[in-house]
Amino acid sequence: MGNDGPGTWPSYPSNNGSQDDPEDGLSDASSVLTQLGNEEFPRYFSEREGRLFHAHGSLPYPMPVDGGEQTRLNALHHILRERLNSHYGGPVRDVLAGEPGRHKRVLDLCTGTGTWVMDMASMFTNVRFSGIDIVPIAPRTTPRNVHFEIADATQPLRWPDGTMDFVHARNVSMAVADYRRMLTEAARVLRRGGLFFSGEILRKVTFDPDHFAGEPAVEAPRTENFYRIINRALAFRGLTNYAEEIAEYIYTSGQFGSVRRDNYAIPIGEWSSSSSGRRLGARYRDNLAMFAWNFAPMLKDAGHSDSFIEEIIEGFVDDMGSVRGMVGVYQTVWARRC
Repeated sequence: MGNDGPGTWPSYPSNNGSQDDPEDGLSDASSVLTQLGNEEFPRYFSEREGRLFHAHGSLPYPMPVDGGEQTRLNALHHILRERLNSHYGGPVRDVLAGEPGRHKRVLDLCTGTGTWVMDMASMFTNVRFSGIDIVPIAPRTTPRNVHFEIADATQPLRWPDGTMDFVHARNVSMAVADYRRMLTEAARVLRRGGLFFSGEILRKVTFDPDHFAGEPAVEAPRTENFYRIINRALAFRGLTNYAEEIAEYIYTSGQFGSVRRDNYAIPIGEWSSSSSGRRLGARYRDNLAMFAWNFAPMLKDAGHSDSFIEEIIEGFVDDMGSVRGMVGVYQTVWARRC
């Protein structure tokens, strides 16, 4: 989720008492930051029809940020972890390997609940992790190597050039309208040889090519219609469906070396021939149902009636449980900074 522009960047209060060493002049306890008190939290949220949303005016992020959506995001984090059998792609261990004289640093853009940061920080305990988002929904008590703060990933970042060893941007396409601008800032704060990682779930109907030759308009017309409607509503907010163009954005930026793109199919429903695939598919089906219902407020804002919204979402959810062979595609792209 990506608007506090450059200037005062409130941080989450933490009970860990952590301070960055002054060795690199990059202290997360910098005077640029101010602590966020309990009384300030409400100003980051707005309530509509019983759901909490970000309160940052013109920013396009459409989803709720309340407990229900946080539960979904955390569940999706674990689904992606299971499908990749990892929390990352690319040569992360090489990039974050210890180096005499300085700490390695990681920046997570649109960190959300901060689950990825917390899991990674437990694996790389000598690496410093920073996560930014426009709402304070990440943990407020963190280990010594973790720092969260309120910031907009679509605006200039507060860190100096060449600060980070790894910049991670997962599922940002519904928060970041101008990906190229965000990428320029990511490249600026990366050290030479540093790693940029993108991960996005494609917003379209896809069938498992190894087992099904389904035609979306024929086999899953309600799902295709759902994606057509939400992609149109998102585009109205300036959020075009650019996920499949990210590799090209990275390549043509001229800031990175060779670009690696991979697609990971996630089964939807319990059609897989393997028990692990059926379990994963059931979890992802349920996650997609939550995803769809959490779009209802955006569709209402777009002028659709309650009955239309209910019909569209119920049709999508029914397809998720009844159409065999459908998969979600998680597309990852990574590249090293030149």
